[in-house]
Amino acid sequence: MTFYVYAITDRPQEPLPNQLGRDGAELEQIAWRDIGAVISTSDGSRSASTSDDMWRHEEVVEALMAGRAVLPARFGTSLPSHRAVSEMLSQSYTRFVQDLERVRGHIEIGIRFLATAEDQPTVSSPVRDTPDAAAAQSGNSAPPHVASNGFDRSGPGPGTAYLQAKVTEQRSSRNRQRVGLAMVQKLCAALVSQATASQLEAEPADRQGISAAFLVPRDRLASFQANVGRIADAHPELALLCTGPWPPYSFVTANAAEPATKRSSNGHVH
Repeated sequence: MTFYVYAITDRPQEPLPNQLGRDGAELEQIAWRDIGAVISTSDGSRSASTSDDMWRHEEVVEALMAGRAVLPARFGTSLPSHRAVSEMLSQSYTRFVQDLERVRGHIEIGIRFLATAEDQPTVSSPVRDTPDAAAAQSGNSAPPHVASNGFDRSGPGPGTAYLQAKVTEQRSSRNRQRVGLAMVQKLCAALVSQATASQLEAEPADRQGISAAFLVPRDRLASFQANVGRIADAHPELALLCTGPWPPYSFVTANAAEPATKRSSNGHVH
């Protein structure tokens, strides 16, 4: 038997929403003081997750947000027993309460700043028109300094020229990234005043864009989105992708699985 965790919430005395969990299982709640973990149980025979599982997880979290403050658990979080769930709640109680207080009445908005096509670096091919090809068209033989392969021996060879071009493009790309990050930081600063908290991913893994997340009060959502629209119109050189509202995944500091999974070899919780 395993216990799949959807979220940590306040108000555990409230009835759970009429929403089914993974594999159609009914939702349950394990309470500790004034917080609770919303879970569903399974026989543990299925470990692989599917896209349907992901959507079911999201549906449960969003249904819970309708009536309480919610800390969404990471997708795929499972614990082995009721005791492990209770230990997780008790050991991280203070952090959970602090997180719940911070996200109460808020949602998350994500913004991805993507470079437009003309901003993407390109590396020229080392292939070029050869002097002997031009000479053949004119009926003349290649000049003495031209090798048999058609490249000019008086300058760098094709491999060297290609590497030089690549280094130049990489330097140019780094410069564009620095300029882009500075611009994104400035634009994000214009949005921070309407958000309670924000995060900026300054070093994206794919180097194709910069991501930011904002914790926005629900009553400021419309004005925040309107401000994003104005920024997008004013900066066509950046393609802005605005997503949400979402549950506040980026602003949960306590990992629901961490306390119960950090065990020593003898099985005791640290």
